[in-house]
Amino acid sequence: MTWCFRRWSESLGAHLSKALGLNAALAAYAVATPMAGCPFQSDTASARQAPIRVRKAQQNLLALGQQQARLMFVNAYDHLVSMGRLLGSDGAMSMFAHVTLSRSVCEAAVRHAWLLDPAISYEERTTRSAAVLFGNVENRLKGARESLANLDVRIANPIIDKCAAEYEQICRHISRAGMDLARDRNGKKIVRVELNNTDVKVPIKLDIGPLVLALLPESPGWYTMSSGTAHSGVWMLDSAVVGERGGPELQMTPDFLELASAAETAISASGLLINRHATYYGFDPQPYVSKSRQRRAMLDTLMRDQMARQAVNPAPLVPATQ
Repeated sequence: MTWCFRRWSESLGAHLSKALGLNAALAAYAVATPMAGCPFQSDTASARQAPIRVRKAQQNLLALGQQQARLMFVNAYDHLVSMGRLLGSDGAMSMFAHVTLSRSVCEAAVRHAWLLDPAISYEERTTRSAAVLFGNVENRLKGARESLANLDVRIANPIIDKCAAEYEQICRHISRAGMDLARDRNGKKIVRVELNNTDVKVPIKLDIGPLVLALLPESPGWYTMSSGTAHSGVWMLDSAVVGERGGPELQMTPDFLELASAAETAISASGLLINRHATYYGFDPQPYVSKSRQRRAMLDTLMRDQMARQAVNPAPLVPATQ
C-alpha cells in the first residue's frame, strides 16, 4: 500500500458513498405530493383526453414507460452502490471495473433523462415509451433464440414461445395506440416508431454518445474513453501499467486520475437522475442536486492536487512509511 493509494482510496470511497443520495431522494419523494402542473400530471391529463380508440393503449404505454424509467433509476443506483464498494476506504481498489460501472451509471442516467425529459410533449413521450418497449421485447426474443439454440427443444421452445408472445403483444399494443413500426430502406428491420398523423418519429436504437455529451457536459469524452475499458481497448488498459512494458512481469496500479474521473462522472449522473425524476414528478431536486455538485467540486480539487504531484514526480507512487 502507498500513501498516495490510500489517500485516494479513502477520498474517492467517501465521496462516492455520500453521492449515493438516490435512495434518500426516492424515500423523500415517495411521501411528498407532486406539484400541480408537473409533467407527470400533464401527461396523465393528456392521456385522458386522447381519442377514445387509442386512449387505453396510450395510457398503458405511458405507464409502462414510467415503469421503465424507474427500472433505469434502480439500475443506476445498483451500479453506484457497486462502485462505492470497489472504491472502498480500506484501500482495495479495482483496476478497471470502476470505469465500466461508471459507464453503466451514465447510460442508465441519460436513458432515464431522455424518457422523462420535461421539455417534450405527451405525444413524444408515449412514442419514446413505445420505442423502448419494442426494443426490449425484440432483444429479449433475439437473446432467447440465440442462447437456447443448443438446448433440448422441450425446454427451449416454451421459453422462446413466451418471448415471441410478448413481442406480438407489444406490437399490437403499439398499433392500438395509433403508432406504426417503420422499417429501414430495405424493408427488413424495424428501426423506428411513428405516431400517426403527426411528425413524431422515435428511433428504436438510441444513440447514447451525443446524449451523454449533452446531458453530462462536465464529463466530455468520458463515454468514449470508458468504451475503451469496457471493450478491452489497450489504449485505455495501458494507463494502469507502471512497470516495463513488454517485460516478463506486468506491474500495474490503478490510474488515480481515471479513478477520479469515473467517480466524478458517476456523481454527475446521480445528480442528473435526481433532477429529472424530481422535475417530472413535481418535487424539489435542489437539496440533493446541490450536494452532488459540492462533492464533484471536492473531487476536482483532489484531481488538481494529484496532477500537480505528477507534474513534479512522473512516478507518483510514494513508498508507504508503515
